[in-house]
Amino acid sequence: MEKAPTGINGFDDLLLGGIVRGNSVLIEGIPGAGKTTFGIEFIYRGITEFGEPGLIVTCEELPESIYRDALNFGWDLRALEEANKLRILCTSPEVLADSEVDLIEEAAREVGARRILVDSISHFRSILNDHLSMRRVIYSFCNGLRRLKLTSFLVKERENESNREYAFEEYVVDAIIRLENKDRPGLRRHRVLEICKTRGQEHIPGKHTFRITNNGIKVLSLTAGFDINIKAQQGNDQLCSGVSGLDDLLQGGMPRGISVAVAGGSGTGKTVLGLQFLAKGAMDYGEKGVFLSMEETPSQLMANSLRFNWDLSYLQEQSLIKVLYKPLSTMEIDETIIWLGEKTKAFGARRLVIDSIYGFFSRIDNAAVLHEKFYCLVTYLNSLNCTTLLISPAWELADSGKVEVIHSVVQGTILLKSVLLKNRRVRQLEIYKMRGINHAMGNHLLEINNSGVQVFPRLGG
Repeated sequence: MEKAPTGINGFDDLLLGGIVRGNSVLIEGIPGAGKTTFGIEFIYRGITEFGEPGLIVTCEELPESIYRDALNFGWDLRALEEANKLRILCTSPEVLADSEVDLIEEAAREVGARRILVDSISHFRSILNDHLSMRRVIYSFCNGLRRLKLTSFLVKERENESNREYAFEEYVVDAIIRLENKDRPGLRRHRVLEICKTRGQEHIPGKHTFRITNNGIKVLSLTAGFDINIKAQQGNDQLCSGVSGLDDLLQGGMPRGISVAVAGGSGTGKTVLGLQFLAKGAMDYGEKGVFLSMEETPSQLMANSLRFNWDLSYLQEQSLIKVLYKPLSTMEIDETIIWLGEKTKAFGARRLVIDSIYGFFSRIDNAAVLHEKFYCLVTYLNSLNCTTLLISPAWELADSGKVEVIHSVVQGTILLKSVLLKNRRVRQLEIYKMRGINHAMGNHLLEINNSGVQVFPRLGG
């Protein structure tokens, strides 16, 4: 079974190499979802990267408009036409539906085409009044493309995202790719792609984020971008947290290469503990660390750290600490996980703090989807042998059990609390779980002083 790689960044990973050569693919979505861009890039990459000439058949746009729009991505389609590697045919649905007209066959023969984009087959509905005629024409049209041994992308318009009906076109084609451009109140629109069907080949299921960049489409797939089944290379040694008293409760420190949720309400010291974990790791052990902030700016973090004599600016200059900032308003889960993993790996970080993971579950309503995304994040970071602290809201502030979903994935959980005892506010720390080591149980006094967080183990554990 020979496959034709599309050349679209990240998309062929979902298809385990590409589309089965000669298959017909339905690209469907609402206006503005990116269907035409997706199809044109399939043709352009085929010509420029794989030496496969192509055809673009359009029933509404003039060639000049297609040339202009493609140049926005740096694709010079006019030059490819002049080199006899591309034909752009502007025609009517009546001509395409007429089996006696050999327009496509003649153009394919002239350039030796291997690929074709038809934008769009929805126009057939304007000339055919009944479903039986539509089915007959679409079936005949797709078979004609197969006979010419053309790998085809057929664009189909959808009126809205919510209306889900299975049209006969979906049974005729070999593969279906659905593009969505979701509107989210208060947030920027979110583009996702889903491969709904691939006849004769496997694909990676699920909805995958994609971007339309200056260079074309970029698909961001968690399951295709890295091997989530890879095992973390954890050593037998333990990592000192840098927090006085905490390592005593852990009988030496945390196991390396695990992810630990640090949960607590506002003012319990979560961010301070995270900063101390990185700063002490860099200053005392020379271990590189990354701090991803989704709330406080780097300048705010550095100013706060100086109160505890941790000079993050100096540590950054020494390439021991890297502070990253990803505001919640611009944060997308798939993109952030891949980006963070790449940054962590390139920097060679042994420690990582994410403050906070609220941004992850504030974007997802479905607990099963949240579990999948968070599992990918944790498994990826663990595979880099990076010990990670994930700052989390307190359990009592959880929304619909989402925090419990996250704590079921991580290997350790540290709870920070603020309780009122005899009219005095007291901070406490509890190691709720820490897989792989014996640890002290119960609540232990926690104080924040000029040196940072300090834990006072309770006698008897």
